[in-house]
Amino acid sequence: MGTSSARRGPTTGLWRSAKGAATRYLSPAAAGEVSAREVVARYLAALEEAPGSGEALAAFRVTRKVAQDLGALWQEVAARGWGLALKDRGLASLAREPAEMLGLGVSGVLAGSGGGLEEAVVRTALALVLGPAVTSEDVPEPAQIVRQFLVTALHLRLALDLGEPLEAAAGSSGRFRDGLSRIKAVIEAGAEAAGAPSEPPATPGHWQGFTGWTWVSEVMAGLLGKLKG
Repeated sequence: MGTSSARRGPTTGLWRSAKGAATRYLSPAAAGEVSAREVVARYLAALEEAPGSGEALAAFRVTRKVAQDLGALWQEVAARGWGLALKDRGLASLAREPAEMLGLGVSGVLAGSGGGLEEAVVRTALALVLGPAVTSEDVPEPAQIVRQFLVTALHLRLALDLGEPLEAAAGSSGRFRDGLSRIKAVIEAGAEAAGAPSEPPATPGHWQGFTGWTWVSEVMAGLLGKLKG
C-alpha cells in the first residue's frame, strides 16, 4: 500500500487508547472486537486531551469559522446565483470555470493558505462537498451544505490522525477503505441523530456574525456529543 501519509499524532494515554482501538478495529485477528463507533468515541476523547482544548469542539475552531463563510457564500448563491455572489468577493473569474474547477477554486478561497493540519483538512473537505453541490440539480440549502462540510471535515481529521494504525492493521487497501467508510457512516448517523439547532442564520451577514458562529458551534457540539455518548 506504500507509505502512509497519516501523521503520527500525540502520544498521551488517551491517544494511545484511540490508536489501539483503531488497530483492533481493522485487525483480522481481532475481528469484531472494536466497532467503528468505539473508534470514533475514543478519538474524540483523545482530542479533549490536547493541550489547551478541554473539549473536542475546541479542536475545530478553523473548521467552524470556515463553515460560517461557506454558509454565507451559499446563502448568496441561492439568492443571486454564482456570478453575482463571486463578483462581490472579487472572484468573478471563477464563475467562468467548469463546475469541478469552480468547486476547487472556491474551496481554496474559503480555506485560505494556512499550512496547519486543520487548514489542510478544511481545504479537502470543502472540495469534496462543493464539487457535487455545484453540479447537483437539487441545490442544497445553506444549512444542509454546512452540516455536510462539518461531517466530512471530522471524518477526514480522524482519517489523518488515526490513519497510520488503521492502515497498518488493515493489511490491504480495500479493507482500509471499507473501515474508513464504516467510520464515516457512523459520523453521518450521529449528525442525523443530533439534528440541528432551531432556525439557521437567515442572511450572509448573520452567517458570518455571532449568530452564525453560535449556530455552527451548536451543530458541531451536537454531533460530537452524539458520537461520544
